[in-house]
Amino acid sequence: MTVFFEDVDRWDGESHGTYEATEAEIVEFAERYDPQWFHTDPERAAESIHGDLIASGWHTAAMSMRLFVDGFLDETAALGAKGLDRLRWPAPVHPGDELTVHSTIRGVDESSGTDEYGVVRWGVETTAGEKTVLALVALVLVARA
Repeated sequence: MTVFFEDVDRWDGESHGTYEATEAEIVEFAERYDPQWFHTDPERAAESIHGDLIASGWHTAAMSMRLFVDGFLDETAALGAKGLDRLRWPAPVHPGDELTVHSTIRGVDESSGTDEYGVVRWGVETTAGEKTVLALVALVLVARA
């Protein structure tokens, strides 16, 4: 069943997924896109303030996006996004962390859309255990029924 703009509030307060952040994937992503030593050098990272290798924030965002698509967007009539109002990485992701994404509808905007779509202000929070590792508000375009 496809969820359209008029019914998107069914996702309010839902959680989905798990995705394990592996050391190999953290290093591979960082070597390609964010080659800072605390993402790529496990030995040096062990001596850092983090005590271990950490995922790039952009990698955390990518893993979160995967969970968000699998858990929510694949079942909606999403047409893309206008951007983000907020993006934070309150805590780092370490190898072995299992991520879960949580969805909260922060609002729907009838006026900024068209007859074809509306804009949903979607709060997304990703956690690893008890810690929040990503928080954002996305402005998602969702087709009307």
